[in-house]
Amino acid sequence: MIHSSAFIHPSSKLAQGITIGPFTTIGPDVQIGEGTIIGPNVLIEAGTIIGKNCEIFHGASLGGKPQIINFKNVPAKVEIGDGTVIREYVTIHRSGSENGVTRVGEGCLLMAYSHLGHDCEIGDQVVIVNSTSLAGHVIVEDRVFISALVGVHQFVRIGRYAMVAGLAGVNQDVMPFSTVEGNRARLLSANAIGLKRANFKPDVRAAIKKALKFIAQPELNTKQAIEKIEAEIEMFDEINYLINFIKNSSRGVTK
Repeated sequence: MIHSSAFIHPSSKLAQGITIGPFTTIGPDVQIGEGTIIGPNVLIEAGTIIGKNCEIFHGASLGGKPQIINFKNVPAKVEIGDGTVIREYVTIHRSGSENGVTRVGEGCLLMAYSHLGHDCEIGDQVVIVNSTSLAGHVIVEDRVFISALVGVHQFVRIGRYAMVAGLAGVNQDVMPFSTVEGNRARLLSANAIGLKRANFKPDVRAAIKKALKFIAQPELNTKQAIEKIEAEIEMFDEINYLINFIKNSSRGVTK
């Protein structure tokens, strides 16, 4: 059902079973998958691709120009995965690079007034709570939970199953499986509740907790902490992933 006051550009492609509310604008070359519900007063700009069974609440703005000084208006996109919910007044800006993509995965929840800057890459089943802002080029991996009123610096990477506490200021990479808090953010502990809910085995959870404690020890630098992990902890896949995440960090990790 498409409300009579909605504007749909003739070049857009709408699948079956879509609902579009009053005064919503769908720009050129937009693609929307079947079963998606779009509320009133939503703006979806050129080239945005939205998957199946998504829900976009009133006032959201998707695919707008990135907030870059002297930005040249090159073609770029926003892509939203299946089953993602975008609440009131969320803003997601398209890539700042020609033919680039700002991407949100499947099954995510972006709560009211949250913002994704240009070229962000958001994994699957990510939750971003009210009024949190991610600067450009931020990578958020699968099953991350970012609480309210968080600010994330550009080019930061947040690893799988991490949790960022409310009001945090994040300017370094957040290790997978960890909980960080504060401004500037610091490592608090393993994300014990999140790992348990995700059915991580007890021995894997214990290994992750021990590894993060080694990294947090002030008398050890990062290289020494990794050596201690490799020497004393069983190399589960999750521990290998944690080590590789730290080694490949370009900004340093939060600890």
